Amino acid sequence: MGTQVFVGASSAADPKMAASEAVAAALRGPLRTEHVARPAFALVLSTDQYDADALAAAVTSELPGVPWAGCCTAGVFAGSRLLRQGLVVGLVVSETVRVGVGVAQPVSQDGRRAGVLAASRALEAFPSSVEAGWSRALIVLPDAVTGNAADVVRGAVEVGGTGVVWAGGGAGDNLRFVRTAQFAGGSAYSDSVVVVAIDSPARMATGIRHGFRPYGPPTMVTRAEGTVLAELEYEGAFSVYQRTARARGDQVNLDGFATFAMTHPLGIPQADGEHVIRDPLRVVSPAGLYCVGEVPDGCLIRVMEGDPIGLVGAAREAATTARDAVAGPIAGAFVFDCISRCMMLGDTVRDELSTFESELGQSVPVMGCLTFGEVGTLGRGVPQFHNKTAVVLALGA
Repeated sequence: MGTQVFVGASSAADPKMAASEAVAAALRGPLRTEHVARPAFALVLSTDQYDADALAAAVTSELPGVPWAGCCTAGVFAGSRLLRQGLVVGLVVSETVRVGVGVAQPVSQDGRRAGVLAASRALEAFPSSVEAGWSRALIVLPDAVTGNAADVVRGAVEVGGTGVVWAGGGAGDNLRFVRTAQFAGGSAYSDSVVVVAIDSPARMATGIRHGFRPYGPPTMVTRAEGTVLAELEYEGAFSVYQRTARARGDQVNLDGFATFAMTHPLGIPQADGEHVIRDPLRVVSPAGLYCVGEVPDGCLIRVMEGDPIGLVGAAREAATTARDAVAGPIAGAFVFDCISRCMMLGDTVRDELSTFESELGQSVPVMGCLTFGEVGTLGRGVPQFHNKTAVVLALGA
């Protein structure tokens, strides 16, 4: 028997009931199969309304002896079913897959070191290199509210290397910016990063797309302080942003910035023509832009634009890229989809979720979450922290 993935979900408000329903629904899959294998791992994704410690205890009780990990996010989904409050559980059932889970904190003090430690702990029982014919994937789940998630990813990549499959997303609390939860070892954490390492004899692959296109000309970042873009071409970043919009016939003031920026984020050009998206959330004194994820000093950046058609098209490309790279039967898929994409799509977000499902294959179990930033390798680049992006991790059967 190869690898199989089974997904269960619950919208129950009580953490014990949610864990019981979601795990039971996922376990019904293995019970229907002819050969029952013990789950090798469970990915558990929840919304942020639950008491994190109570949820961790409940899931551990329902999955005795099964290693599991996950985080809380702004929304979770099973197939095209989106839950604004709920829990999804994905069981990876296999007799051969190897799984390791690592956690480290605090990311707020030294994100890179936390990434190094979490990845090292996840991989400590693994061969130093991937066995011939095998595939390795690393899923990174950082607290994206308290620290520099881009630095966390750099630390994890320092250990895991660029020659493996990368996926993941930032834990979030529905843009309230109060507290997020990461789960590992049966416990709940905050201000931490969880890394899941998976070695499989079947191919694993990701597809990653955002669907935004250039709107303004490239400008040089002349001063940035972590996640705050302070100056472009030695001028306040917001002033340059406003001027770019005026040149296209759009007027942007402080009151309307958040609404306009939702569809007009920033893009960092890459060598292969792709753009890593940075989502500017608000204007900070005197004229800086606070972004989800750092903007490096000295890089080029440009204003981008997007619309629902482009976003759903990007979801299709991400799913087909992962599917084609697996080049065979797919056991299941984990999707990390930015919460701001959902906000742009509104009710049509179900079109995006249906697209993931249809392009991967109607019989392929799909589960995922609405993340606060995403992890993956765009084009021919290196693994990075992204915004407004969809990442699809497909596990071969």
